[in-house]
Amino acid sequence: MKRHVMLAAAALLSACSALTPQELGPRIDKLAAAGDTAALATLARDHCRATSGDDRQACLEDYFLTLAAGHRVRLALGALERLGGSDDEVAREGHGYTHVIGIRAWQPGDDVAEVFRSCTGLYQSGCYHGVIQAYLTEGGALDSARAISLCDQVAAAPEDRWLRFQCVHGLGHGFEMALGWELPRALSSCDWLASWWDRESCYGGAFMENAVASQPGRHHTSARALAAADPEPAGHAGHGGHMPDPAAVAFRMRDSTDALYPCTVLDQRYLRSCFQVQGGIILNASAQDFRRAATECNRAPEGFRRECYLSLGTNASGSTGQSIAEAIAHCSKGDPAYQPWCFVGAVKNFIDVTALPEDGVRFCREVAQGENRVQCWRAVGEQVATLYPTDPVRRTAACALAAADGVAPCRLGALL
Repeated sequence: MKRHVMLAAAALLSACSALTPQELGPRIDKLAAAGDTAALATLARDHCRATSGDDRQACLEDYFLTLAAGHRVRLALGALERLGGSDDEVAREGHGYTHVIGIRAWQPGDDVAEVFRSCTGLYQSGCYHGVIQAYLTEGGALDSARAISLCDQVAAAPEDRWLRFQCVHGLGHGFEMALGWELPRALSSCDWLASWWDRESCYGGAFMENAVASQPGRHHTSARALAAADPEPAGHAGHGGHMPDPAAVAFRMRDSTDALYPCTVLDQRYLRSCFQVQGGIILNASAQDFRRAATECNRAPEGFRRECYLSLGTNASGSTGQSIAEAIAHCSKGDPAYQPWCFVGAVKNFIDVTALPEDGVRFCREVAQGENRVQCWRAVGEQVATLYPTDPVRRTAACALAAADGVAPCRLGALL
């Protein structure tokens, strides 16, 4: 009897162990041909079951790189959505996995606009950003004309404002990587863009890439994916799978003595976007203590404290996996004069994750009466205006979902 139990356990362990690439590819191809996203999600879970932490993340990245090949973007996103729905750790890292899928989606010779539009807004639209990263870093030298025209190719129409944001934000990520994480050069590349809105959106991507790439103790998901997706190691600007070596980057990526760096050393025109993304760095320096982080935001120049608190709100949502109660608790700390902007950042992130206004409405309904709640509803409207810029009927319908006290501020934010 004991021997049978041991044999059964051994068989189960074998069944849950990782497949070799030669075994995994055909299994994925068979399930993909059937369009079975549920089975593909189960295979991902079982394939990476024996790993944990950074190793599990790398295992899943490789899995989705394989799945997304051959223009299977929607299948890969569908499988990831199913997996994230039952695995909180996957959901927390979902944005990185969607970057991976986007990076694999585009290959030289593909129509970049067609590939871009095959993505969805899953997990803060990382797939769109990954497509732009792959396109921009292919071929070595950065081509300014190619970069400037890119977003006009994929999202030029007024009704595509939300998609255009994903493109120009992705440009910021791509510039930072293509230029070896030299942040001032990446920001200067964003300055090639003609409109203020495009430039600000691009700056945000560059700052986000700098923050992610300089995070200690983590491998760089996008750089690793670019290297793995390209059979020519130098094809995507020679990026390896590890974080950039800070010693090899001329511009210091972080300063352990200053939680507000790099915002404290940059030109004034970049500070709005810088502080809007600074929350993650501040929280790393504050041991994830939102009260301490708010104190750091209070050191920011008065004209940018709102942006700093907004960035804390983004992290209050993201770090809790969009837990309404936890995000509200985090944003209820700090200077009451600036707390509303933390709620703005939180609710905008709730909507960014899914591109669904109703997720923001659910959040604002739980915020206590007062200025925090008023600004929360207005922020929902601002997101609605970005999602449906040329469709007042959809904007009106989205704001109608708000609580009675929220309809007016939502409509104000939605430009109704």
